[in-house]
Amino acid sequence: MSISKKTMVVFVSFFAFILLILFYIIIPTINEIKKINQYIYQERKDSEIKFQISKKNKEIRQNYFKIKPYFSRLNDIYLIEDKKIDFFVFMEKKAQERNLKINTNLFPLESANALAFKIELEGIYFDFLKFLIDLEGTDYYININEISINDALINVQTGDFFVPTYLKKEKFGSVKVILSGEIYQKEKNFLDNNLF
Repeated sequence: MSISKKTMVVFVSFFAFILLILFYIIIPTINEIKKINQYIYQERKDSEIKFQISKKNKEIRQNYFKIKPYFSRLNDIYLIEDKKIDFFVFMEKKAQERNLKINTNLFPLESANALAFKIELEGIYFDFLKFLIDLEGTDYYININEISINDALINVQTGDFFVPTYLKKEKFGSVKVILSGEIYQKEKNFLDNNLF
């Protein structure tokens, strides 16, 4: 065999060997490295998201424990299902303290977290104002939508202008008042169940 043929055989053999290495070792290795690189990138991205969620959860937990001592106060603000009788007793007691006759009715609303109420009161106007001040100072979350005052709106001339009799202290007009609105309610342990 001549040198040129030997050189050609060696060159072809070397080229075939390089091609075999290229197709069976290098290209699959590069593809595997790309897959691993993509997997690592995705894992890093997921880890970053999980880290941010974990950080946010830690902040939420810290805030939760800061406000947890106030839950009892928040629980008292809303009317809990089994505390409706306590609300009636509270209203009766406040009316009795202010020498008012009271009739209280609660009605369910479409909204599950509120009850409509209608309170009828009879008594002296200034006692009714004191009752309203008592309601404002309660721990219940009460929203009064309408106040109707009847039976005492008789104008009396005092000097140059007219004053309704229920505003004149010396007259102390007897009034019949109807209050209507909503009182908000919730289930027991609402905050605990919805935060965690």
